[in-house]
Amino acid sequence: MNNFFYKKNKNLNSTTNLLVTILLTVIVVAVNYSGAILAEKFVIPLYLDTILTIGISAVCGFVPAVICAFCSHFSLVLFHHSPALFSICHIITALLASLVFWYYDNKKKFAVYPVYCFLWAGFWSALSNGLVGNIIAYFVFRGNTGRPSANIVVQGIYSAWPNLAFATNFGGLLENIADKILSAVLSYLLYRLVSYFCNKNKL
Repeated sequence: MNNFFYKKNKNLNSTTNLLVTILLTVIVVAVNYSGAILAEKFVIPLYLDTILTIGISAVCGFVPAVICAFCSHFSLVLFHHSPALFSICHIITALLASLVFWYYDNKKKFAVYPVYCFLWAGFWSALSNGLVGNIIAYFVFRGNTGRPSANIVVQGIYSAWPNLAFATNFGGLLENIADKILSAVLSYLLYRLVSYFCNKNKL
């Protein structure tokens, strides 16, 4: 799973590559954490905690994406009392996004990824997070996602149809689809911004 900078220029200084990768990882962790906090503050019924994870997977590769996913969620665990078990969903997002870009690297060999690569990454992440996250929420936390703003959708569905399993699974799936579509679009914008920066500075 190639690093974007090495794909642009095979002779790029490894120190420069490392520094840019670290900088982007820190920025993405901060954005992911801020997104989750804003969702709670303004009661947005989305997670917003993996906003740019797909993007860093496209730009920097699998390892930085996993590091970003781990650090993003454990920042929420430490400072926002989010259940640690949901870190599995973050890591799955990084893994599946990296697999999508690996597939297109090997099958299509795009010079620049089109937006649908990001949408596919978001789609598979939404399905996997919906499945795994709902299993954790239902069987471990009895329908509680650990995020009050995200629980609103589950509570609304449950009030209309008082079946906790249905409310947890259907509500979680809807939230994940909306959340990951937004994440895919914002990640694509990050990717294009980095691409523009590289071209402008002839990296």
